[in-house]
This record gives sequence, C-alpha cells and structure tokens, in this order.
Amino acid sequence: MDQLALVVLQQTPIAPPTDPSAFTRFFGSTISAAGTFLGTLVLGALLLVLAPDFTENVIDTVEEKPGPSFLWGLGVFVAFIFVIIALVITLIGIFLAIPLVIVMIFVSLFGGAIVFIFVGERLLDAANVDTSRWGHLGVGAFAATVLAAIPVVGGITNFVVNTVGVGALVYYWRNN
Repeated sequence: MDQLALVVLQQTPIAPPTDPSAFTRFFGSTISAAGTFLGTLVLGALLLVLAPDFTENVIDTVEEKPGPSFLWGLGVFVAFIFVIIALVITLIGIFLAIPLVIVMIFVSLFGGAIVFIFVGERLLDAANVDTSRWGHLGVGAFAATVLAAIPVVGGITNFVVNTVGVGALVYYWRNN
C-alpha cells in the first residue's frame, strides 16, 4: 500500500458521525410535537369523558391555587425520586420501583393534560371566544404542541406544566 492511500485510510472515520443531520433533527422534533398533540388530546379526552366533575375541580385548583399546586408537585417529584432511589438500592424494591415509575409517568401526563385544558381556556377567554371544555382541550393541545417544538423552552414548559398538574391533583385530593 502506498503512503498516500495509508494516510487517507487513517483519516476516514470508522463509525458514522454522531451529529444528526438536519433531516433527523427536523423530523425528530416534528414527531415529538405530534406525539405531544395527540397525547394531550387523548388524555384530556379521557379525563373529560370518564371524570368530568373531577377534571373540573382540578382545573379550578390550577386556576385558584397555581403556586401551592406547583410547590406540591415539586415536593411530590422530589419525594418520588428519593423513594425510587431507596427502592432501587434494595434488590426486591426494583420490582416495586418499575410499576411505581409507570404510575408516576401517567399521573404526570394526566396532570399536564389538565393544565393544558386550563391554558386553552385562558387563551380562548383572552380572544373572547366562548366554547366548551372540548374547545379548551383542542386549543390547549395546540399550545402544548407549539411549546414542545421549541427546543429549550419545550423542556422547561413540560416540567413546569407537569409539576403544576401533579401538584393540583395532590392538592385537590388532599383538601377534599
């Protein structure tokens, strides 16, 4: 092998580059935003159909007590992390930690859907549009999608919304 071929072979990467292409970045965020839209719509619809009174009461809690809701949610998330770490340390606790994590994910997603119904209500009220909770859900799901598509803002918003949602659920449950 001549010297030039050896230098060229040494310079070519063996593995594909780890930097995602523009195509991957665009469609990855598009799929994520679409998942956010559909997830918010489906979970919000389930709440409105299966537990309309409960959903109304928790939305009222979000509206009337946003600060305590956020603090309760933050406390629940911190306590949850400590409980999961304590369970994972023990071997038998791992079997309990897995379903507990799944339950917490669903509680967090349902709490987020409730907050986005409230956000849809506030947006439509600001635009002087009178509609039902279903309209609030649609606008809230669209707002969730727009916010999720923004790289850093989407993550922060998702954390705050889910924290307020979980906190509102806990605050309502604790006080009723």
